[in-house]
Amino acid sequence: MIEFKKLIKADIIKFKSTQIPWMHLYIPILGLIIFLSYYSYTPWTSFSKISAYLQVLSITFPMLIGIITSIVAEQEYIAGGFKNILIASETKNLSIMSKFTLCLLFGSLSTILAVVGFYIGYSFIDSNIYPIYINLAIVAILIGSNIFLYILHLFLSFRFSKAVSIGVGIAESLVAALFLTGMGDGRWPFLPSSWSIRFTSSLLMKYQSAEDILLDQDLKLGIIISIVLTFISFVIMLVWFKNWEGNRTEE
Repeated sequence: MIEFKKLIKADIIKFKSTQIPWMHLYIPILGLIIFLSYYSYTPWTSFSKISAYLQVLSITFPMLIGIITSIVAEQEYIAGGFKNILIASETKNLSIMSKFTLCLLFGSLSTILAVVGFYIGYSFIDSNIYPIYINLAIVAILIGSNIFLYILHLFLSFRFSKAVSIGVGIAESLVAALFLTGMGDGRWPFLPSSWSIRFTSSLLMKYQSAEDILLDQDLKLGIIISIVLTFISFVIMLVWFKNWEGNRTEE
C-alpha cells in the first residue's frame, strides 16, 4: 500500500505537467455553459432538455477517454520508451493500477461536476423534475459504465498508439449515438460505449412512469454483461501488464 501511494503521488506530479487536470475541469464547464445558455430560451420540455444533455454527455465519454489515456501513455513513451513504468514498482501491476486509478478519479470528479453542475444550473432556468438522488444515481451509472472503457483504452494506448486509442474512441462515440435509435435494440448490451446512455435513459424513464423498466430483457442483459465484462477486463489488464515488456505496435 505504501508503494502504491508513492506511485499515485508520482503520477499526480506527472499529470500536472500535462493538460489532463485542466481538461477535466474546462470541458464540463464549457459544456454546462453551452447547454444551459441554449436551454434558457429553447421551448423544449424539461424531460427533453435533461435527456438530451445526458445523452450528449454519455456519447462524448468514449472519445474523451481515448484522448486522456493516449496522453497518459504518450507521456510514458516519450520519457523512456515505457522503461520507467515497467521498473517503477517491485509489484509490476501497481504501476498500471496507479494510472488507472488516477484516470478514473479525474473522470469521476469531472462527471460529478458535469451532472451536479447541470442540476444546480438548471434550477435557475426551470424547476428540476428529477431530485438530487436521481442525479447522484446517474453519476454512479456513468462512472461505473465507463470503467471498462478506461481499461480498454489504457491497453490500446500503451500496447498500440494514441492514434488507435483516439480512433476507437471516436468510433465508439459514433456507434453509441447510432444505437440510441432502434438500430441499437437488442444489440446495445454488447457495445460498452452504449451502456451509460442506455442505463441513464432507463433510469429517467423509470422515474417518469410507474412502469418497471428493470423487467426489460435488454436492460437485464446489459447489467449482467457490463458487470461481468468489466471484472474480466480488469483481470486481463493486470495479467497482460504483468507479462508486458514494453513493446508497442505503432500501426
